[in-house]
Amino acid sequence: MMRSRLASLALLAALVSLALGVAQAGAAGLPTTARLIRAASDERAWQLTLSPAVDDLALAEISFHGPAWERLSASSLQLALGGESGDGYDYLAMAAPRFHTPGGPRALVLLVNRPSGLDDPVSVRLRLSARRALGKPRTFKLANPFTHPEPARTPALCDLALTGSTLDGSKLKGLGSHGASLGGFDAADAVAEAYDVACGLAYTSAFKQAVTAPSVPPTLPVPTPVPPGCTPCDPSPGTACPLVVQPGICVASSATGARRVQAGAY
Repeated sequence: MMRSRLASLALLAALVSLALGVAQAGAAGLPTTARLIRAASDERAWQLTLSPAVDDLALAEISFHGPAWERLSASSLQLALGGESGDGYDYLAMAAPRFHTPGGPRALVLLVNRPSGLDDPVSVRLRLSARRALGKPRTFKLANPFTHPEPARTPALCDLALTGSTLDGSKLKGLGSHGASLGGFDAADAVAEAYDVACGLAYTSAFKQAVTAPSVPPTLPVPTPVPPGCTPCDPSPGTACPLVVQPGICVASSATGARRVQAGAY
């Protein structure tokens, strides 16, 4: 009887010690197994593939069936590249409306395929993750509104309740970007312009130029032609050109204060 009672007390002490250890770990902010499992189950991950042609863009709308009042943030919806993206020549941006969107929160994802001398991938895979509380995601995509426009077709993603004739960048909240930005456009502005292009609304010509303008190689300086028998030089005032086999004449700019040197004087 005594042995049985001692064994029960020892087991109880061990359980109490284990419970205290878990509680202390939680209080110290250390991840316990239960918390890790819960964190993993609270997120939903999936892939999105976009395939814009060169000189064009692709736009996707991701909508959720979660609470209509909720606004997406960089912590509730995250986006990452799943592969190569043209070594920075492609531009990726994501933004979410700051205004109410009936049916649940949503975000817009933009991928630009600017021309480059590199072998850009045909398609780019993106990895998205969001809180499960937002609900199951639904995606609409549109590609190549510049090179293959379809004026008679209204894309399914063109369903934002706009207060004006176009989507203004100030109405969007940027959730992140990757790659060299489009000149003069931040993430929210670029996504807003892309939405206007995709939905047949007015957009700025500067945006189209930023997307479709080809890469211009740097202009090399044209060397000044040198007459035969003359060695180019830029003498300091009071000095002449280095000795050469045949006579030569070097004329310095009058702005340098150099004097002319007669042929055969050296």
